[in-house]
Amino acid sequence: MVYSDKFYIGFSDVSANLELTDSAMLRLFENVCCMQGEAVGDGFYDTDGRWFLTAYHVKVFKRPKYNERVTVSTWSRCMKGVAASREFEIRDNDGSLLAAALSNWARMNISTGRLERMSPEAFARYESEPDRHNFDEPWISKLHDSFGSENEREIYVDRNLIDANRHMNNVKYIELAMLMLPDSVYEKGEANEFEITYRKAAAYKETLACSLSDEDDCYVIAVREKESKEVNALIKLYK
Repeated sequence: MVYSDKFYIGFSDVSANLELTDSAMLRLFENVCCMQGEAVGDGFYDTDGRWFLTAYHVKVFKRPKYNERVTVSTWSRCMKGVAASREFEIRDNDGSLLAAALSNWARMNISTGRLERMSPEAFARYESEPDRHNFDEPWISKLHDSFGSENEREIYVDRNLIDANRHMNNVKYIELAMLMLPDSVYEKGEANEFEITYRKAAAYKETLACSLSDEDDCYVIAVREKESKEVNALIKLYK
């Protein structure tokens, strides 16, 4: 089952060139998949089960601009055990594909803190569509750790970064990646293709150490806990 809704691209969603930012795009995806969850009885008030992101692969073909109205769609591609694969699309009023994304998730019970399988009845309500896809494979390969040393900086996880799941919101990692880029790179525009591997949620009052690695075809930003050096997330921005 495909779930779709219309969204307005407002001032808070765009960069200085009036184009939709990568972080605002991820917020659209975040909201539309929550809307589908509510529609099929798998919402925040319905169950203790929560879907936590483990990976993203996003491709932008034509970036939406300020004052546009777009249709954002999502659907479950497949589920396997406690894991799920979900795709997204953004289309303009003419139906042209502006962006596509593949995402992977893990299901956890927030009361027990343990991974859990979705019941067959709840799974059936999502009406997964394995044959509908913009990406060849449903599962995203994990990014390899990269110990870059360029443009290092520390980030304190304050209240403004925390979401309803009581950890740093997933969208904030792409915002950190943008902060790590040199001005000369950032001013050329945001990445039209990127991947994110989420490994460990960052908690309130933690200090993160971020580093940048400049590779042949991409920039890799590593976000780690400052003290333990444990990786929270890896972000790959294609050049």
